[in-house]
Amino acid sequence: MNAWSNIEISPDDPEIKGIDTFEKTLRDISLPVQRIRDLITGFEVCHFKYQRHLEYIKESILKLKPNIELKKIGSKHIRHGENAWKKDKTGRSRLGQKYVWALTNWLGDNPKGKDLEHYDKRLGQKVMKWLGEKNPEKERLIRLLKARMVWDWKSYNKLLQEKENKELEFQVCRIDICHYLFPKNLDSLLRGIGEMMPVKAFEGCGSSNPDIKKFVHNEFTGLNDSLKSLTSSSNPDKNELLKAWLFACLAKTLKEQVRLKKRVYPIFTSLDKPG
Repeated sequence: MNAWSNIEISPDDPEIKGIDTFEKTLRDISLPVQRIRDLITGFEVCHFKYQRHLEYIKESILKLKPNIELKKIGSKHIRHGENAWKKDKTGRSRLGQKYVWALTNWLGDNPKGKDLEHYDKRLGQKVMKWLGEKNPEKERLIRLLKARMVWDWKSYNKLLQEKENKELEFQVCRIDICHYLFPKNLDSLLRGIGEMMPVKAFEGCGSSNPDIKKFVHNEFTGLNDSLKSLTSSSNPDKNELLKAWLFACLAKTLKEQVRLKKRVYPIFTSLDKPG
C-alpha cells in the first residue's frame, strides 16, 4: 500500500519529499508506529465518521500505539457479504444492502429478489422508476455501480470503460455507503443514470463540504502547532521525532483532502537529521 495513496500529489511535491526524507532518517520504525501510519493512509474526510477516526489517529500518535486496527474500520461494510449489515449498528450497511438488492432486481439477475426476507419493496419500486427502461449502457453502469458498492474490484475493472458517458461513469466510481451524503448522492445518481445525464454538483468519494473544511482547517492549525512544539527542542528524543513525523503525515493528508493552501510546518528543515 502506497503511504500517500489517499491523496492526490505531484511526484515532486516538496512537502512529501521532505516528510519522506525525514522518515528515512528515523530508522527501525516499530510495527505499532507503522500501523499508525497505515491508519493515516486509510483516513478519508468524506467518511461519515471522519471526526472519530481523526481522534483515534491523534490519540494513537500521542501514545505511539494504535488504539484501533485499520482492518476493523469498515469491518461491517457490505463488501464483506450480504449478511455484513446484521452486525452494523449505524444502519448504513443495511440500507446499502437494500440498494444492492434493488439494483440486482432491476437488472433481472435475481428474479426472486422480492421474496427476500429483508427486501425493501418500496425502495425497489423507486429504483425501478428512477432507472426506467433498460439499455446496454445503462445496464453496464448499474453493474459497475453494484461492483463499486460491494468492492468487487474484479468486476469493476472489467466494466470500467472511461470512453462513453465518462462523467456519469466517474460519478458511479465515487459512490460508497460510508460517504457523508449517502444515500442522497446515490438517489441523485440513480436518477441521473435513468436519464443518462451526469448529476450537477455531485458529492461523492473525495469530496468535502464547508463544515468539514472548516473543521479540518482548525485541526490542521492544531497539528502545525504540535509540530512546532515537538521540533522546538534542541535535542529531541526518538519518540518526539516519531510523533513529529506522524503528525506531519496527518497534517499533509488533511491539507490535500480539503485543498488547504497553508503549508505543513517543515519538520524536515527545523531539525538536524536524527541519529
